[in-house]
Amino acid sequence: MLVLDTHALIWAHLGVRISKKVAKKILAAGAESALYVSAITPWEIALGVRRGRIRIAGDVLAWLHDACDAMSVAVAPLEPAIAVDAVNLPAWDHADPSDRIIVATARRLGATLVTADTAILEYAEASRAVRVLEI
Repeated sequence: MLVLDTHALIWAHLGVRISKKVAKKILAAGAESALYVSAITPWEIALGVRRGRIRIAGDVLAWLHDACDAMSVAVAPLEPAIAVDAVNLPAWDHADPSDRIIVATARRLGATLVTADTAILEYAEASRAVRVLEI
């Protein structure tokens, strides 16, 4: 089971910056209905588009539906257990609430988080609190 970080969803859907090895794992997880994004990911994408940091063609919501449908990605709900874990992640003083929710989502699902985010990769290595697959 895999959880895609926000940038991983965008890159995988666009076919950029993802190694063939990681792309195969993402494809396989999608085929097994074991590919997820956090509930915060659509918000992060919409905010990034609004601020001009992310460029996508057309309507944000339509793009999200297309990306998730094309890769068989499910959106994991923001359950209370994820919200609480995001606040109480062991040994991580990271201030970005989106990253914390994404990490907590992967932990709750018992999934591996696919990311290129240095802060998350360093946290995973130092704490062993979440499994990661580096893009």
